[in-house]
Amino acid sequence: MRDSNEPPNDPKRQPVVIEQAWDKLVAVQYIDKSLLRQEIALSWQRCLSSKVNPHTSKNENVEKDYLDLENKRHLLEAALPHMQQLYAFVKGKDFIVMLAAADGTLLSVFGDKKMYSAGESLNVVAGASCLESVLGTTSPGICLARKVPLQVFRQEHYCQLYHTWCCSAVPLFDIQGELIGTLDLSNRDKKQHPTSLLDLVKMTAGSIQAEYNYRILHNDFKKSYYYFNMVVNNLPEALIFFDRDDKISHLNRNATKLLGTSAKQLVGKQAKSIFSNYEGIKQELSTGRHWKELQFKTRSGPVGIEAYLKPLTNEYMEPLGIVCTLKEDKKQKPMHHNTARYTFDDFVHASAHMDTLISNAKRIAAMDGSVLIQGESGTGKEILAQAIHNASIRRDAPFIAVNCAALPPELIQSELFGYEEGTFTGAKRGGKAGKFELGNEGTIFLDEIGDMPLNAQANLLRVLQEKSIVRVGAAHSIHLDIRVVAATNKTLSKEIEAGSFRLDLFYRLAVMNLFIPPLREHKKDLWPLVEHLIRKHQTTQQDIAFSSQVKSIMETYDWPGNVRELENVIVNFLTKMTNQTVTPNDLPEYFDITSNHAEDITLLKDTEFSMISTALTKCNNNVSKAAKLLGISRATIYRKLKNY
Repeated sequence: MRDSNEPPNDPKRQPVVIEQAWDKLVAVQYIDKSLLRQEIALSWQRCLSSKVNPHTSKNENVEKDYLDLENKRHLLEAALPHMQQLYAFVKGKDFIVMLAAADGTLLSVFGDKKMYSAGESLNVVAGASCLESVLGTTSPGICLARKVPLQVFRQEHYCQLYHTWCCSAVPLFDIQGELIGTLDLSNRDKKQHPTSLLDLVKMTAGSIQAEYNYRILHNDFKKSYYYFNMVVNNLPEALIFFDRDDKISHLNRNATKLLGTSAKQLVGKQAKSIFSNYEGIKQELSTGRHWKELQFKTRSGPVGIEAYLKPLTNEYMEPLGIVCTLKEDKKQKPMHHNTARYTFDDFVHASAHMDTLISNAKRIAAMDGSVLIQGESGTGKEILAQAIHNASIRRDAPFIAVNCAALPPELIQSELFGYEEGTFTGAKRGGKAGKFELGNEGTIFLDEIGDMPLNAQANLLRVLQEKSIVRVGAAHSIHLDIRVVAATNKTLSKEIEAGSFRLDLFYRLAVMNLFIPPLREHKKDLWPLVEHLIRKHQTTQQDIAFSSQVKSIMETYDWPGNVRELENVIVNFLTKMTNQTVTPNDLPEYFDITSNHAEDITLLKDTEFSMISTALTKCNNNVSKAAKLLGISRATIYRKLKNY
């Protein structure tokens, strides 16, 4: 007896016998199973039950968004290179290669022009369906229905439109054994496809499955790593992960801030190259897990950090590595001494103003010239300076911050440039290095540069020109390799006109310029900043809401103290508020007028706008003359007009 899945033994009789079976099907809707292979008979039965037309069934609809699902895109991307290799074996023999998803949607159809045109005339194209319920019996259709590889020849096709076609198809499965699609090779030929052709399709299908499953696993890994990063970066603890070879495999954002460095600088490094006593601490783990002091290597010597080390194991208790929780040792010098804590990631913003500023600052960070940052008090000039340092090639070297306005005039020279022993009464034995010397190879941040005395400006200019300093009381110079970032809240052009700031020093400092806009000019950032600052200072996890009146007050207020003032206001109302909604009573006292006289504000604004409009009309829209007439600056007029 022959296998029920095998065609009749006589190849010459086979087409005739199958044609007889098809005639009976059409005439009386009867399926003579004795004349057909079992899989073909079962398929015909399903088509008959689905009322598929044996004469004219073909695709009527072609989906435009057939790659709407991610798994379909992954399958097509994985399959195409292997489909092209398969086609190379049969190119020129009137074949097309087809890939369908598990729902029957054709994802790709290509091949020899004559056969492709034949398929195209029947809507056998990408976006169409190859299900049995649409096309009748085909190799892809049976593959999707029965999940078995199969060849279908000529009149075995349920629909007469495909009686000249021969198809060889193989199902595709994911790593869990779930059907994901089918791969098919079709042509029009009087000869049956040899079994070797089906073997070739099987080999290609195996390669597609391997590629697809690799991509899915890789994509799952990337998602898992993203979620892992998101979780550990939002934990309040500072964490470092060491692998089984004692290399740093990961550290979260709080750990980089605590250590004053970046993840890029530490990942992949041996623990003992970062922590001088790591080996000894690791050996003590067997005595019990508890807090230890790790010695973190810095340019100025080791700094003690409290650390809780916990070994990690897999389900077989095999070692995977160590997770280390860090805590700054309060008995030691502050960890952030001579380091920059902030990066560009610390800027909370949603406005185009700040997007542009940060993009420009990132470009400037990649260069190595002097930078002048201008902006009102409280806008975050030092935070921007630190971010520039941490994004520069000098990120591993010191960051020295100097407040020029806070230095007494008589000490500014020795503080900046250092002094030799015996220079003056009370001078330190052995002398003392100045800020420039301490920051050598790194960055020095000169805050409030506009307040520096003229004689100190002359010495600073000389340092920038000669790239060296001379300690007070010394005879020899010390070579410098240092980047200068200066900042001021003053308008230096006015200071230069007044003779209180040197023009030549301005040119030396302002090689690259950045201006941080006041908060009133990027109000789109107000609420993102509020949310961030509440999270920073909140002692409980309860949600904070704002009354409509408070929202109006905060959105219309000019914030002359900028982000620093906003932070103070938030700390103030978090301390005062008695429920979860901020009301006008929770705001600082200087907001009282605003909160109690909201209507007066509107009236005041209308009056103010009327006065400015009248002045501009009288002065023929000359802003300078109108400003002089009103006794205010041109910038104030522009700002108020923008607000209106």
